[in-house]
Amino acid sequence: MRRFEFSEGSSSKFWEIGQDGCDLNIRWGRIGTQGQQQTKTHADEASAAATMAKLIGAKLGKGYTETGAGSAGAAAPQDIQAAGKTALSNGAATT
Repeated sequence: MRRFEFSEGSSSKFWEIGQDGCDLNIRWGRIGTQGQQQTKTHADEASAAATMAKLIGAKLGKGYTETGAGSAGAAAPQDIQAAGKTALSNGAATT
């Protein structure tokens, strides 16, 4: 499962999502609690994957950051964009 967290002011929340075939398993709540869990079944794996990507994009847009399980090696879009800007500011060639 991929884990995302949001902390701002007194708000400290987590959101997790994972795909198992046609099912999306989602868990959310306050950090430090078990939270709530829901499974959404889709018509096919492609539909489940598309929905998962859409939901992740929405969470990232709301300020959640990916942490913990499943995030190793997965760079967030902001990280990729920042890396590109750094490379450009250092005079690195782009393709």
